[in-house]
Amino acid sequence: MRKLVLTTVLLAATVFANGGDPTVTHIAFENADKNYQVNIRGQLVDSVAVTNLENAPTHYDNSMSVRLFLDGKFTENFWFDARVKVSTDYTNRFINFNLYNPNEGIPYNKQSEKKRTWDLFTASANYQLEPLRLMAGFDYLEWGPARRNHVILRGEKNLYRPWQDSSSRIYDAAPTPYFGYRFEIGPIAYTQYAAKLFEKKNCGKYLHAHRLDLNLPASITLGLSETSLYGTTTELAGTNLNEDADSSGREFEWAYVIPFVPYVFQEHLQGDQDNIGLSFDLSIRTIPHWEFYGELLWDDMKSPTSMFDDGWWGNKWAATVGVARDSLKLGSVNFDWFTEYTRVEPWVYTHHKGGGYTYASYGQSLGSDLGPNSQELHAELSATYKFIKATLIAGAVSKDTAFGGNLTDIHGPDDATDKKFLNDDSTIGYSEVGGLISLTPWDWMSVRMGYTRFFGDYEGYRATATGSLQW
Repeated sequence: MRKLVLTTVLLAATVFANGGDPTVTHIAFENADKNYQVNIRGQLVDSVAVTNLENAPTHYDNSMSVRLFLDGKFTENFWFDARVKVSTDYTNRFINFNLYNPNEGIPYNKQSEKKRTWDLFTASANYQLEPLRLMAGFDYLEWGPARRNHVILRGEKNLYRPWQDSSSRIYDAAPTPYFGYRFEIGPIAYTQYAAKLFEKKNCGKYLHAHRLDLNLPASITLGLSETSLYGTTTELAGTNLNEDADSSGREFEWAYVIPFVPYVFQEHLQGDQDNIGLSFDLSIRTIPHWEFYGELLWDDMKSPTSMFDDGWWGNKWAATVGVARDSLKLGSVNFDWFTEYTRVEPWVYTHHKGGGYTYASYGQSLGSDLGPNSQELHAELSATYKFIKATLIAGAVSKDTAFGGNLTDIHGPDDATDKKFLNDDSTIGYSEVGGLISLTPWDWMSVRMGYTRFFGDYEGYRATATGSLQW
């Protein structure tokens, strides 16, 4: 016990001297043999955003949050990580009531017309049994090499879009409870997850995902993955005219937990009633400091040859391709840049059986946040000098708002059987140019400021500033 206390005091004193941030230990508890260790850290964040878009008043939004971090290990084979964020938002616009239904987004508590509070937490634990790793948690799931727009599983990534300029929703990505395992044998890795999603209160919704990674010669990585989604029908009986949308309840399907069996086979044996997706991704780093990458999602397509057939609405696919150059040294400055294009076909992430089968949780797409029937071309250039990082961005986004362009759209038996990518009459689009500068002069403090100008159907600007103190 005496050794434990002394170790804790010495570690804490060292970190206080160095400042500290969420990547640096602030307070640590460990035994003399280091069989276990627990690290505790904290952060205070305050941010403000000023949004001025055409035909709307200027909006001022302030968010303050307290963030706590806990991580460590119990033996060398068992390690854990947890974090929580408690936020208070102030705005000059009216805040709507939240009824705590997951399809409304992340829940929040309305404190007054201009104030709300909300919170998020994540936690995960891993246990290593070579060559098997057991995993469980309430956390984000992310797959694929894309740097901006994942079309498979986007994890925690959250991007601002002008159509999000509202106080009625919180657009942060939501974590999900899961358990899974991972086998690693030489250049091959197999990962499988079973997760619970959230669509409507007291209605089960589930995601199963498994993935095979091949680490090939010449720094080439190939990924092949499948997903399966299903759940209790959330629409009222009789409101969905599709024959198989029967307002039925669904329970967790344990057959999907069996490793190495393709989901498309399991789904047929279980009645051909689930939302199956097949995905591929590729990363090529053969040339030092360069990466060429891509992600491709096939969502319920009849066959690979039908990918470019617009005559059937169910030929749904999404793709991201990109090129990046990292660590380009020019004197004392380090440069990084990437360019990325994303295309999401109509009806992708939706399902004809409704909300219990859509590729979404808490009203947010598990894949690209652009949603169906959209595209984006985006480029970023970053320069880092000591504790200063500056980033320039430029991009163009198109989004079709017509039927088949929203996560909640349900294709019925009497609807058109063809599809149209970005119909001129219903597509909105904007271009953006902006910059971001981050300053981290000390471990215990950081400042970030950004400005983005929008052109097109969203005309105006958005300015942001964030400061944090961490220990």
